[in-house]
This record gives sequence, C-alpha cells and structure tokens, in this order.
Amino acid sequence: MVDLNKDVKYIKGVGPNRVVLLNKLGIYTLKDLITYYPREHEDRSKPVKIADAIDGQEVLIEAIVVSRMNEIRTHRRNMTMYKLVVRDDTDSAVITWYNQGYLKNRFKLGEKYNFYGKVTRKNGSIQMVSPTFDDEGANKNTGKIVPIYPLTYSLSRKCY
Repeated sequence: MVDLNKDVKYIKGVGPNRVVLLNKLGIYTLKDLITYYPREHEDRSKPVKIADAIDGQEVLIEAIVVSRMNEIRTHRRNMTMYKLVVRDDTDSAVITWYNQGYLKNRFKLGEKYNFYGKVTRKNGSIQMVSPTFDDEGANKNTGKIVPIYPLTYSLSRKCY
C-alpha cells in the first residue's frame, strides 16, 4: 500500500532543489502532489489552417518549413531574433523567437512541425512569437490537451 503522507523528497526524480520549489506551492506530501489540480487546460489537439487562424487566438498549426532560420541581430536591447517561414496548404506564417540561439539549426527545410501559440496578423502577414513546437507526430507539447498548473519560479510547465 502506498503511504500518501510520504514526504515528496522520497519520490524518485525529486531532488533537494525541486523539494524547495514544491514546498513553495504548498506541496509537502504525495497526497498534496496528486491533489494539486490544474487551474485550466489548453486544447492543443485540434489543428487550424493558417489562413483560418484568428488574430489573438492561440492555435495549433501543422506546417512545413519553407525557409532557413534567419538570424537578425538587433542593436536595441542587444537581442537576436530568429525567424522561420512555415507554410500549409492555405497560407504561410512567420515564426519568431528571441535570444534562443539553440533553435538556429533545429528545423529542417521541407519537414513538417506542429506549432502552438498566439497568432497575430500584421501588415497582411500571419505571425507567431515563441510558440511551443514538436516534430510531426511527436506530441510531447502539442497534439493533446495540456493541463496548466500554477507555478513558482524555476518549475517548468514543459511536458517531458
């Protein structure tokens, strides 16, 4: 029988640093952990065609990379932008990340990926900034309903 009053520090994969972060959320025991419910859910399971995406809406798009990652260094605030153009059978979109150089060689030309994020329409262009993404069929961060938990600093919401 499992002891629900067992301290979270005895759970496999929970080290001393994570214990401190969980305690800040009021999670001290296994029971606290399994009864820590999400505040909402994001539906990342239903893809939307790029042309049908509504401005300001968070959507999942399935698109093929049609350009190489474009690195743009800005002198203002010492930032680097990384822009990628993707396309589905209805339209194209520009996806932008800031200061995330590890993504520079992440995407392959002609490959299909899933992107989930907020769509904006500017000057006739469809854009998404810092979306969550997966390779086609991977479904780690997209392609499913994802619980959104209240978090504390340093605890990640990413699915592993």
